[in-house]
Amino acid sequence: MKYIVLFILSLNFIGCSGRGLENAIENAMISSSGNKPPQSFRVANLQTMKDYVFNTEDFSFSLPSAKESDFTKMGGWDGMSMRDGKTIVLGLKDSIVYHVELTVSTMAYTERERAIESGDVSYINKLLHQYHPNKNISLQRHGKENYFCEVREGVIDKHIYPNKEEISFGCYKFNPARTKAREVALILTYNKPNDPRLAEEYTYEDLQKRSQRILDSLYIKDGWEK
Repeated sequence: MKYIVLFILSLNFIGCSGRGLENAIENAMISSSGNKPPQSFRVANLQTMKDYVFNTEDFSFSLPSAKESDFTKMGGWDGMSMRDGKTIVLGLKDSIVYHVELTVSTMAYTERERAIESGDVSYINKLLHQYHPNKNISLQRHGKENYFCEVREGVIDKHIYPNKEEISFGCYKFNPARTKAREVALILTYNKPNDPRLAEEYTYEDLQKRSQRILDSLYIKDGWEK
């Protein structure tokens, strides 16, 4: 399987044709997970969205499902990396409509992680509602290794963000000794387009459906367990 490019996008790419950028992506294609993701990048076309896997030092995933109108109507998908590749951001129409963010972190295995692994939703809700009383917490299983994922969905302040909705998935992998845990957090943010025709086609539900491809393909790598 091909892997998405891990390269730094040059300013020379600005103004390139779609095919020109696609050629640059092909020329920069590598499969080594030891290299860092791009600081910024733009996906050339629909086929690129389908074919490539984003491969970092800590985790890998397939890009969201896409369609031709993403490129003809919405200007296509682009993104960037931060924290030396530990945070990856993807967006449709400069992240104005669909915003996808993945962040990896490693922490100690505590009672909270134990509750996630055992499916103790009541404990997790009690803990989280101290700080986020408007969040609804549930547990799901996703990823190539069937990870435990904490799902948070809450009401955005509609007075400040009248057209915004958000859901997050915190997927965990635990070391054999149960002393450490690694989480890949996926945050999906939707901003309703002002154009009624686009708002009918590009919805919060559509963003979640497309991003299922990320969750299904997510792989949290080893090498941090000791």
